[in-house]
Amino acid sequence: MRNFRLGGCEYGHGLPVAVEDILARTPERAQMAYTNLVTSATTQYDAESGWSCAYITQQALADEMFVCLRTATRAIRDLREVGLVRLLVWPGAKTETQIRVAPVDISSPFGPVQAELARAPRQQLVERAITQLMAQNRRLEELAAEI
Repeated sequence: MRNFRLGGCEYGHGLPVAVEDILARTPERAQMAYTNLVTSATTQYDAESGWSCAYITQQALADEMFVCLRTATRAIRDLREVGLVRLLVWPGAKTETQIRVAPVDISSPFGPVQAELARAPRQQLVERAITQLMAQNRRLEELAAEI
């Protein structure tokens, strides 16, 4: 849990939303793909960002999952729809699949917002975490596309 400093004052306490809470909203194929992506030999975890990076094709993922390519593709789409996976395509490089591993902190440096979040039901916090992840991922994927 971390506090925020804003204008010399300290606010808030961390409100982490576990990846498992978000993952619970996905179909079994997505949960299986998530596990395979995180445990893939090509995956490297970045503790600073909370994301793991994997350089694996969807066909290789399908092979690891023992499913057809279509199922693996749908699983990736399911994970992208809740913000747990983002695909970064760089010209002249392999596609980078990033997988969220660390909890999502939805804290706010603003006291009234933080107080409201602290009283919110867990499902509302999960929704907020998904919305936050989706916005971050969209911005990053747009930046990658511009390169």
